Amino acid sequence: MAKKIDIFISHSGKDKQIVDNFIDLILHGALSVPISKIFCTSTDGTKIKSGTDWRNSILDALQTAKINFLIISPNYKESEVCMNEMGAGWVTSAEVIPMIIEPINYKTVGVIQEPIQIEKLLDEKSLDRVRDILQEKLNIPTSEIKSDRWTAKKKEFVIKTKNYIKDNEFKKPLDRDEFDELIQEKEEFETTLTKLIEEKSELENLVEELKNVKDKSEIDSIVRKYSDTSDFEEFEALTKKLDEALTSFHPIIVGIIFKTYAYKDINIEALAYREQLDEALANDFINEDMEANFGKTRKMQKLELLLEELSSFMQKDLPSDFEEQFEQEYEDAPFSMDNKLFWEDVLGQTLYFS
Repeated sequence: MAKKIDIFISHSGKDKQIVDNFIDLILHGALSVPISKIFCTSTDGTKIKSGTDWRNSILDALQTAKINFLIISPNYKESEVCMNEMGAGWVTSAEVIPMIIEPINYKTVGVIQEPIQIEKLLDEKSLDRVRDILQEKLNIPTSEIKSDRWTAKKKEFVIKTKNYIKDNEFKKPLDRDEFDELIQEKEEFETTLTKLIEEKSELENLVEELKNVKDKSEIDSIVRKYSDTSDFEEFEALTKKLDEALTSFHPIIVGIIFKTYAYKDINIEALAYREQLDEALANDFINEDMEANFGKTRKMQKLELLLEELSSFMQKDLPSDFEEQFEQEYEDAPFSMDNKLFWEDVLGQTLYFS
């Protein structure tokens, strides 16, 4: 047969010290409620007996208790077991007394009860009202509740518990938007971490394969195998950079650059562009023989490097699908940097020779 319980205390195990203070100083210390009549899962003398099914013990205590205390803190709100006890407490015949601890307030408490019926655990007037309920429900004679003792124990409880909470602050509760944002950040972090792990594995495989290569063509093939960028995408990125560098020059100067780079025997007759030629000559972009002066200035050196970078790429052993993409994108242009159509169609340049 289940032991008769007068008081059931629903609380979070993380708030053990607070509940211990409540039992020792208020229930037992000030009101002389026997420890054996109190059910509390975390306090010595009131715990579930070893070997007992805890769910049955809680159910029995709920059904027999005359008063159900709900010690509602942020820890309580985060506990599924506590929230289940809260719901179960309302369907019993016992007097249910929710007691909140800041930062929990009347709006966030989350119980089906009018605010006037919810008490604050660390408020002296609330504790006075709780004393009156206990005295009535448990038939405690007025003679056993000494006014001086009650006042002293009540103040001791409030001071002691407030000091404990000050030293052991509750974690700040998250609102829904903050929670959703953290979940999203967590998912993004996990995605990034997974990608980094995969990239690390690919790099390790790449290093192992490169250890066994015998010539440059094998290196190019292996690098392409592990690259996230396709050959055609890399080609277009190189042509775009070269296009941007050439666009800063007048078409007559681009014509001279093409002639020089492609070693074409083209006669430059550009009297109509005397001003542009003189400007390029003054800036050392060309020389008096109407040739590009690649080694004279940083701008021309950078241009030559871009030309060589694209040329080196085009000399690689490119796969057949690259050729198909090139022909589809540039129908008439040959795949050669020594050809004027390549500069016009692929690099997007206008070249003047006269």
